[in-house]
Amino acid sequence: MKNISGEEEKMLAEGLMKRSRSAMQSFYSLYAGVLFSVCSRYMANDDDAKDVLQDALIKIFTKAENFEYRGKGALLAWSKKVVVMEALDFLRRKKTIPLIYEDNIPELEDDDNLEVEDIPQDVLFRMLQNLPEGYRIVFNLYVLEDKTHKEIGEMLGIKEKSSASQLSRAKKILRQQIDLYKKGGLL
Repeated sequence: MKNISGEEEKMLAEGLMKRSRSAMQSFYSLYAGVLFSVCSRYMANDDDAKDVLQDALIKIFTKAENFEYRGKGALLAWSKKVVVMEALDFLRRKKTIPLIYEDNIPELEDDDNLEVEDIPQDVLFRMLQNLPEGYRIVFNLYVLEDKTHKEIGEMLGIKEKSSASQLSRAKKILRQQIDLYKKGGLL
């Protein structure tokens, strides 16, 4: 992704608000790659990620007038939120979000420490992709999108405790995969 100045980003946002074709092309050239990687974190395969990206881009281009520029990075941050919401909507429509909706979920220990510094990014990405879909979604929202369990619960229609449990279980699986990788096991 090319780094652009705050002024360039503001001009790009203004172009999108006016539905300028050249602004849309510039936006796509600048951000499609990073937005596709956001889609890929939620989707099980590239075809679904491409579909979500296409739908998200349409929303971004048609809803740009709702965007309020608040400084450098704001356009990308807003666009990522649109992509995440579109990914969740896609999964809801396909009814593939296997989440726990129970209140009486046993507490799992969570030390919040995943040692990932020496793991290549592509290997870590595959580890995340191998998580069960519900766990992966909660992990992405909590760790990568910086959402609280309350916000995740509201977004997914589950209890806060269910979100916390799913995150804990995701981390447990990731710890196991990390340990296996560090011991020379294949992923």
